[in-house]
Amino acid sequence: MTAARENSAQHVPSALMRQTLLDRNLIKPIERPVIRLMPWLTVVSIGGRAIIDRGRDAVLPLVDELRGLLPEHRMLVLTGAGIRARHVLSVGLDLGLPTGVLAALAGVEAEQNGHLIAALLAADGVSYLPHGGVAHQLAVHLAASRAVVSSGFPPYGLHEFPPVTGKIPVHRADAGTLLLADAYGAARTVYVKDVDGVTVDGQVAPTITATELAAMGPDASPVDPLVLELLGTAKHVTAIQIVNGLVPGQLTDALAGKPVGTVVQAG
Repeated sequence: MTAARENSAQHVPSALMRQTLLDRNLIKPIERPVIRLMPWLTVVSIGGRAIIDRGRDAVLPLVDELRGLLPEHRMLVLTGAGIRARHVLSVGLDLGLPTGVLAALAGVEAEQNGHLIAALLAADGVSYLPHGGVAHQLAVHLAASRAVVSSGFPPYGLHEFPPVTGKIPVHRADAGTLLLADAYGAARTVYVKDVDGVTVDGQVAPTITATELAAMGPDASPVDPLVLELLGTAKHVTAIQIVNGLVPGQLTDALAGKPVGTVVQAG
């Protein structure tokens, strides 16, 4: 009996037991639709250089707007890095530090910016969560509070992908925001920048595809180019919205489903 149990324990039934994980034709038959873990979640990304670096004149009105949104939305607010991270990256590049170290250093400022936003919303029950808390405890925190603040930088750290050119980390707050939103199956993903949206022929485009925006070149996109690539493979996030955080009410309108800023669609 004991020998039989030991033998069965060594042979766990699995359709992939003797297959390579690289062959999509073998994996596809057992794939199932991806579950939306938090279909009610709203993800809001606040630019570090675009908004937070501008100080109280830009930050306090936006915080007041976030406060007004708490009764209607459960939000994960993610912050990016700003000019201080760029200074650190400049020094790190001059010292010859590798990409993984640069990623860890730049991510620290995004965390600091998150603490600033959380502190301003503390009276409303909003707290800052580090990456580990967001990964494993976000649901329980949002059951206790209407919003949570964290860093938008993904926690790759030393495991950051080496870029094709140079050493600047490619996964920054914009990309991290989309990765988290897709992992949780968020209902809406909004990027708060300092522009009205994507400008085409001198006018703000209400909608544009990721392919069209990528073809316009990196300078035309208010979000990191990697976000446009990720939109093509995301399982849940099929569109993002870019709004101007310096214009009061744009974020509120976006979360209400109103046509404001630019909606970037996958495709």
